[in-house]
Amino acid sequence: MTPTAPSRRPGRAARRASLVVATTASLALVLSTLAGAGPASAADAPSWADVEAARGDAAATQAQVVAVTAALDGLERTAAARGDAAVAATATSAEAAAQEAAAGTRADRLQADADAAVAAEQAAHEQAGQLAARLSRVGGPQAPSTELLVATDPDQVLYQLGALTQLGDRWRGVLAEATTTSGTVASLTAQAQVARAEESRLADEAADRAADATAAQAAADTAVATATTQSDQLYAQLATLNDTSAEVERQYRQGEAEKAAIAEQARAAEAAAAAEAAAAATAARTAAPASGSAASGSRPAPAPAPAPAPAPAPAPAPGGSTAPPSGAVNDPAGAKAYAASQVGTGAEYSCLVQLWNKESGWRTTATNPSGGAYGIPQALPGSKMASAGLDWQTNYRTQVDWGLSYIHGRYGTMCAAWAHSVANNWY
Repeated sequence: MTPTAPSRRPGRAARRASLVVATTASLALVLSTLAGAGPASAADAPSWADVEAARGDAAATQAQVVAVTAALDGLERTAAARGDAAVAATATSAEAAAQEAAAGTRADRLQADADAAVAAEQAAHEQAGQLAARLSRVGGPQAPSTELLVATDPDQVLYQLGALTQLGDRWRGVLAEATTTSGTVASLTAQAQVARAEESRLADEAADRAADATAAQAAADTAVATATTQSDQLYAQLATLNDTSAEVERQYRQGEAEKAAIAEQARAAEAAAAAEAAAAATAARTAAPASGSAASGSRPAPAPAPAPAPAPAPAPAPGGSTAPPSGAVNDPAGAKAYAASQVGTGAEYSCLVQLWNKESGWRTTATNPSGGAYGIPQALPGSKMASAGLDWQTNYRTQVDWGLSYIHGRYGTMCAAWAHSVANNWY
């Protein structure tokens, strides 16, 4: 949930140029993991006949509970993987669109510079022609006219010779400028053509990435719809086996998922703290010989632990090139109102508003293009929020529920989380 705890956001680890490769690799890894991870749909779960037959037999009931739970795990895992793949593909598409736009801007700028150079070249040639015409009327730049040779006033001769020399110098200078500008025109025109070709290539790539994002989102939407429909039956089966209700089973499963997530966060935080302590000890040992002399008898103070690198703020949701997830609602006011209904409107709510203003602007589809953190609380990966609901990609209520649970488990209060964010630029 922090830069040092892999369950939330990393530091500046991902480079934009590798997003396409990273997306493909991560999706392949997810799918390969799913391939051997057990049942992935309700078709693999026990039938209602199996469930009814197991009732009254403790061992058979437990076996059916295990089978139904495994089917639920598979459904949720598949939906989560598709959702993460959609988030990554959307981020890649947005980056490709940004690169195309930047290339277009560069090509436009180079073309404008080339057009300006063409105009300057034409003006220089026109000026050179005008000067040449004036020189022809009084003699070439090297030969004074006959009229000057027969003049009797020495001062007038000198004046006219000086004017003629200046005119010749101006003509040669303008002609040289025109020649130089011609070279500039050729260079800028060539650069503009290269830039335009690169823009075209990036446009094709952006179109491919947009198509990939659309396909990935469609797969995610289908997986969520399937999991939602089939999980209703599975929860009903669990309720029958455990003699409870489907809602009780949902709440129990969600609670267990949240406990597991909090335990994972704690383990990650402990591992990060241990790594920082080891780094600090190493730095202290490295600095010891250089600080003070051996005769002084003083030991250098240990070097402070390096502060975690702040993660980049989430980029605005991509616009134009890639549509948001189907059914996604970016409604910051609605999300804030829902959060207020959960935590009240006092100081804790004020801290939460500031925290998530900074993280995501309370946008459901806010995505960090560098690391892939997603949603209002910026969970990494976004599927962490599946413990609060399969519609984590589109429903701000689900995201708020998960984010509040995370903050309570990690920091205890909203203001503690906000204070940590102010001090460290992450939470």
